[in-house]
Amino acid sequence: GSDVINFKKGDRVVSNGKHAEVVKVPVNLCAKIPDLVSDEQASFTVVGAVALQGIRLVNPTLGETVVVTGLGLVGLMTVQFLIANGCRVLGLDFNKEKLAIAKKFGAEVVDLNNENPLDVARNFSRGRGVDAVIITADTESDEPVHQAAQMCRKRARIVLVGKTGLSLSRD
Repeated sequence: GSDVINFKKGDRVVSNGKHAEVVKVPVNLCAKIPDLVSDEQASFTVVGAVALQGIRLVNPTLGETVVVTGLGLVGLMTVQFLIANGCRVLGLDFNKEKLAIAKKFGAEVVDLNNENPLDVARNFSRGRGVDAVIITADTESDEPVHQAAQMCRKRARIVLVGKTGLSLSRD
């Protein structure tokens, strides 16, 4: 329409709009894809933005210990961003392939099939409790949130990016 600025017909763009022939989103939710960026690379933009928003809310600093619960696409991107930010990262998942990828990125990992995440997190944080937990899991279970609270030191941050059960215990 006539209210479109900075874009012209034929521009490659990325947005978080729905999949449709015509998409209308606010201008701040749409960006041109630079010529040097492939379509495949650009396809990670919105997922990367979701991961980055979780990290922004945690506001991690160099050397902090951060747990990422759920190593799907958003979780694995979160792991990479945190490591690039100088954090020590502990990744939790049931999927052995995802655990191997997170380990390759430099995270320590917990196989939830056969390891106790609370024990590993205690050792990982040298007994102090972790500084933050980012939950990127998609589950009905309350367990990720319950575990996050138990892993954390006092005044730590917990950010829920994914979807989990939220029946919380005040203790």
